[in-house]
Amino acid sequence: MIFTSVELLKVWFIFSFSLGCWTCLNLLISRRGDRRVKYTILCFILLLLTPPLNAYLHLVSTQPIHWITVLSQKLTWCYGPIMVALIRHILLKPSSRPSYIIHALPFLLSLLHDIFNVQWINFHIMVSLLFIHVFGYLSYAVYLLKSERLKILRLTRQFKNTTYYWLIYLVTSLLFVMLIDVIVFTNALLGNIPSFIALASIASLVAIFVNTIALFSIYQPDVFLHNLTITEEPQPETKPYLRSIELSSEAAQQLDEQLQDLVNNHKPHLDDDISLPKLASLLGVTSHQLSELLNIHKSTNFYDFLNDLRYQESLQFLATNESELTIADIAYRSGFNNRNSFYKVFKEKTGLTPNQYKKSINEPLKASAK
Repeated sequence: MIFTSVELLKVWFIFSFSLGCWTCLNLLISRRGDRRVKYTILCFILLLLTPPLNAYLHLVSTQPIHWITVLSQKLTWCYGPIMVALIRHILLKPSSRPSYIIHALPFLLSLLHDIFNVQWINFHIMVSLLFIHVFGYLSYAVYLLKSERLKILRLTRQFKNTTYYWLIYLVTSLLFVMLIDVIVFTNALLGNIPSFIALASIASLVAIFVNTIALFSIYQPDVFLHNLTITEEPQPETKPYLRSIELSSEAAQQLDEQLQDLVNNHKPHLDDDISLPKLASLLGVTSHQLSELLNIHKSTNFYDFLNDLRYQESLQFLATNESELTIADIAYRSGFNNRNSFYKVFKEKTGLTPNQYKKSINEPLKASAK
């Protein structure tokens, strides 16, 4: 009976490790999706390979590999930085490379401390630092999500089955794992050491879940897609009443230049909380003056002005061949409120759907490559 249980555990750990390797291979060879998002997920999955590998080595060998054992025990230090990196990708605010290095330093220092058995910090102090680290990142994650709650709501309601929507599940899994690790280390401080096999089995289960979500984020199987029906959205009046004309031709031209600078440098059309008064305050003018600029001098309205900027943003993504972003990903990244708006505006501007337009610009490129 014990022999059978051990063999089943070996199969379980091998399956978890193999699925992780296969997922990593898919992330590396697939051209679909945002490259930075894929690399972040890849780092997460590579780290999750160590618990099942370490557990398997413990079952088959009397002398497991020291550095793999240490690495599998230090993963809690990297969960917070990875969670924050994923949230920033969801919010379309990815961190810079130097920032990644800074966030990884606690994990690397803790890892080196135990691999080389430096013994500068005793176990109780190390766990206390780990708790500060974990709860610090949890607090920062809550702050990020709360500050961009409108974007999160737009993503969960209007852009399901995008790459960024699936990242929410990865963030949730990280939160779950971090809480489990806190419980485990708390029990260790109290002298209650949990079963190694039980912890390894839970870690393998989490790894399988993460690998599945990672594959969904790349390939987005059709079973999760819904047919898109283009419906009319309520729009504000195209010509709101203006009390009086305040801007001369010269003043309107100067304000238009300021508006273009603001668009180029800050991209207000990507702000989920953007409104006419907010945009006017960014320009240092009144809402009435901005309405006059848009309606009288530019022959448009605020709603159409934003959608035109979002349309121009989407054209840049569609023309980029570095990655194969899905149409839903492009709509989300371009700032549209939902896919209906994106399809409607695109159809009005080009007479084509985004998919048709994408094919029309890709076919000449494929022909020239031949």
